[in-house]
Amino acid sequence: MVSTKNKNLKRMEKRIYIMTWMLLFIFLFLSSGLFLLQVVKGSDYEKMAEENRIRIIPVTAPRGIFKDRNGRILVNNKPSFTVSYTNVKSTEKERDEVFKELSEILNMPLITHVVNEQYTVNDKNEVVLDKLPLVDSNSDGKVDEKDIKIIDQDTGSYISPAKMELDKGKLYFDGSVKPGTSLLISYSYNTFKNKIRDLGYKKYMPIRLKTNVDFETVARIEEKRLPGVVIEVEPIRNYIYGSEAAHIFGYVGEISKNELEALKDKGYRAGDLVGKMGLEKVLEPYLKGTNGGKQVEVNAFGKPIKVLGEIPPVPGDTIILTIDSELQRVAEKALQDQLLKLQTDKIKPFPNAKRGAVVVLNVKTGEVLAMASVPSFDPNMFARGLTAKEWEDLSNNPLKPLVNIAISETYPPGSVFKMITAIAALENNITNEKETIYDRGVYWTILPKKDWKPGGHGVVNMIKAIAESCNIYFFEMGRRLGIDLIEKYAKMFGLGQITGIELPGEKAGVVASREYKEKTFKKAEDKIWYPAETLDAAIGQGYHQFTPLQIACYISAIANEGYWMKPYIIKSIVDANGRTVFDSKPEIAGKVNVSKKTFEIVKQGMRGVVSPGGTAYGVFSNFPIPIAAKTGTAQWDLKKAPHGWFVTFAPYDNPEIAIAVFIEQAGSGGSTGGPVARAILEEYFHLNSNADAVENGDSNVNQRGPLQP
Repeated sequence: MVSTKNKNLKRMEKRIYIMTWMLLFIFLFLSSGLFLLQVVKGSDYEKMAEENRIRIIPVTAPRGIFKDRNGRILVNNKPSFTVSYTNVKSTEKERDEVFKELSEILNMPLITHVVNEQYTVNDKNEVVLDKLPLVDSNSDGKVDEKDIKIIDQDTGSYISPAKMELDKGKLYFDGSVKPGTSLLISYSYNTFKNKIRDLGYKKYMPIRLKTNVDFETVARIEEKRLPGVVIEVEPIRNYIYGSEAAHIFGYVGEISKNELEALKDKGYRAGDLVGKMGLEKVLEPYLKGTNGGKQVEVNAFGKPIKVLGEIPPVPGDTIILTIDSELQRVAEKALQDQLLKLQTDKIKPFPNAKRGAVVVLNVKTGEVLAMASVPSFDPNMFARGLTAKEWEDLSNNPLKPLVNIAISETYPPGSVFKMITAIAALENNITNEKETIYDRGVYWTILPKKDWKPGGHGVVNMIKAIAESCNIYFFEMGRRLGIDLIEKYAKMFGLGQITGIELPGEKAGVVASREYKEKTFKKAEDKIWYPAETLDAAIGQGYHQFTPLQIACYISAIANEGYWMKPYIIKSIVDANGRTVFDSKPEIAGKVNVSKKTFEIVKQGMRGVVSPGGTAYGVFSNFPIPIAAKTGTAQWDLKKAPHGWFVTFAPYDNPEIAIAVFIEQAGSGGSTGGPVARAILEEYFHLNSNADAVENGDSNVNQRGPLQP
């Protein structure tokens, strides 16, 4: 009996002993865990907890503004609502629900379909898709190779990849697809997930989903209390006068993946707007500014509830342009009005006169006072975000409204080139101002070539030939000179060369020459230069191709009697503290070794253009300021109307400005570009100021509002 009791007692002691050690082990385990949490990794967990509660929200700096030469603001910024998304540790399913709701509210497609996007196979025989993640395109319930269509652009045949990494968007090809092969790839991707996938996305950084959202949409989002969705107030680009000077400013657009990768160390984040064209692109480093930031406390939905600290943003620099906004307005309106008049003329309409350009230069400095290109576009569309249809309409428009005709299109100059031939002939003693030629209307020396005036101009000398634009006279001068001298003098005046203006996309053009034919044509017989081609070149036809800006510079050289200034459009740049960080200085772009007497003869001929008997006298018969001019009618297609040119400088005795007006398929330059140039000259010399003041009842009225300092 006693022994049984002892046995039970020992068994109980043993159990207590084991339990004691177990409790001690559990205590030690919990204590070590607590020590690890609070001491070893305490700061890390404290940081994580703080990050769940406190966020650093970047504050976008306003882009720098644009002003005209007189201080008028042309481009600034206005506040707008931006819808952004930030991580709140939601599940993928919860995030999908949020994006589905946003798709409806923001009118954004949840799935974006890419059709025939062009890719080039790289050296590793692979292609990396721009947009991810891929989604089920054919609705078979899975994402696989069947959701991607690949076509060889050259052969039109379908291609299957040898291997795919769908999560990375990588397509691998076998040896049958060579590096450099151009492919057209169609696929679909999740619009919202693509925005937050890797475009600089940080765990708690708000990623923009849509900018310039209206208040009603914001109210709907706030009502839904969608987790992770944040409403930010940010500056958006505001082009005050819409399409006016759009080709000068360019436009801004959302930063691309490649741009973000290149600029990631310069304060950019996904969804930022960057310059895509024009000065917005060229001056991006000046316009960007320095972003600020807010340290905010957020709730469980990621919504800010209290600002704990703030660093204000620094606005971008202010750009002062050489443009006179009033002159720019007049130039654009006059050109648009003239195009409409030409298209609807009841006697002789030119229905295809839909494109044109104007360049106005200060001949003494090279400052661009106005530069117009029609048709144009409204850059505000890009600032708020283009729809797919809007972009398609713009990019596929046959009139190419995004192209700056003044610098990016080249055309035969027609008769505005004749001063080059005249100068070359005078300087090489091939003729003089006294020699006369009898023009019967047809030139027979090399082959029959007709003058534009039936029956000809009769007896003409150099001055009359320029004033009345006599083709026969310049055919003869061209025959005497030969193409090599014509080429030499054209290049001496800067034609066929880039001017160096700050705007992107400038074309060099072409000066007709033997070298040009040899480089351009493949067949030996096509490389030969024929005498008849020299006759064409002498009157600005044939292979000559120049931009309106080049023509304006060439006219400036005549006005200045031997030199022209490098054209520029940026006058100065001022930072947020008022310091001038860039200041343009006039720079001589070129000089020609031509005598003063030669220039005087040529200028007399140009003065005759707007005098009785001249080709533009009808437009300028009562103009109070003495000017010099030249008209041009450029043949380019026998089945289509010729292009019209009009160039001028004024005043005649002491030139200040030069103007080049160009209109596609408009016929004679005098009757088409002449009225546009006249409107510009009237504005420049304030010839209508008194009449406008009387009509408005206020001599202090200014259509642009008050000048800014």
